[in-house]
Amino acid sequence: MNIIITAPSLNPNENVSGISSVAQFIISNNGGQRYLHFELGKKDKERGGWHRVPALMRKYGEWKRMLAEHPDAIIHYNFPLSKASLLRDPWFMRYAWKHGRNMVVHVHGGLFLTAPHIPSYLLRIMRWVFGQNVPFIVLSDMEKDILLKRFGAKSVIVLPNCVDLTDAEAFAEEFAERDETEPLRIGYLGRIEPNKGMTELLTACRQLKDDAVPFTLVIAGKEQTEGEYLPEFHNGLGENFEYAGLVSGKRKIDFLRSLDVFVLPSYFEGLPMSLLETMSYGAMPIVTPVGSVPQVVKDGKNGIFIKAHDSESIVSVVKRFSEDRNLLRKLGNAARSTIFNHFCSQEYIEKLNRIYAELDR
Repeated sequence: MNIIITAPSLNPNENVSGISSVAQFIISNNGGQRYLHFELGKKDKERGGWHRVPALMRKYGEWKRMLAEHPDAIIHYNFPLSKASLLRDPWFMRYAWKHGRNMVVHVHGGLFLTAPHIPSYLLRIMRWVFGQNVPFIVLSDMEKDILLKRFGAKSVIVLPNCVDLTDAEAFAEEFAERDETEPLRIGYLGRIEPNKGMTELLTACRQLKDDAVPFTLVIAGKEQTEGEYLPEFHNGLGENFEYAGLVSGKRKIDFLRSLDVFVLPSYFEGLPMSLLETMSYGAMPIVTPVGSVPQVVKDGKNGIFIKAHDSESIVSVVKRFSEDRNLLRKLGNAARSTIFNHFCSQEYIEKLNRIYAELDR
């Protein structure tokens, strides 16, 4: 069947986005369907704000034309619960619903999923969207409960994110032979911006360097605001820091294979693809227990939880595992097993296709 899928640019050189990663994974692994990508969301170099209204109006016109050109297509609408998305996406959804289109709304976490206080105007928008009689895909049972109880959703389906494990599976032998005498390689993969805990990560790594802990921090991704963090990491950490840039293909595989630890001190999340990817290569996650992260990471069993807004907790965990490589490898193995045992791409695609089939009846 034809499926219109919304997402920002799928080109990693233009856009670093978890939603784009999910959409690309679905398109690449679900060859039984014909996907039509509708690009919705700003590129990394584009400014946000109200000056984007004319561009959004043009995009709204493109949306109308695409729906008219593909009258029988199902719509797979990717929906992050950020302020920008809540102000934009309901207009696109409403047009499709008004014209009787079959749609599944794929929710990708965001600040306003779990925020204790939501501005009244955004809360009204969320209750209107989730009050529609359409299926909503969420990333965990926790998110399902929130949509049902807090926002009054009628039909919610749990479908955790998933990653392609082909190369990670071939990495087993190299993973087992890692040199534990080398400095700890700590990785971060994703957008480089304040809500990801970059300030705390920088402060923690400066402290680790001052305390002569042997480590290298390797960051892959793109700054949300150019020059906001990378110069500080370079100047503050010197030889203890590497910037891998935007990674894809072989460069991304090499980056993932090199890590001992993955650190994600985010303030809020859905279920990050970067977490699943790094765990599949045996990198032990050091993460804040936000969003659906606790559905994957179990503290002390396959990773370690740290406090949000707390650089000291990062320092203490890194010091502990720099000294205890046996425990690090044990938790890394458990992290890897978690992904291989519970995040199979074949099961994901089969369940997604069942959702599509129900819509197409």
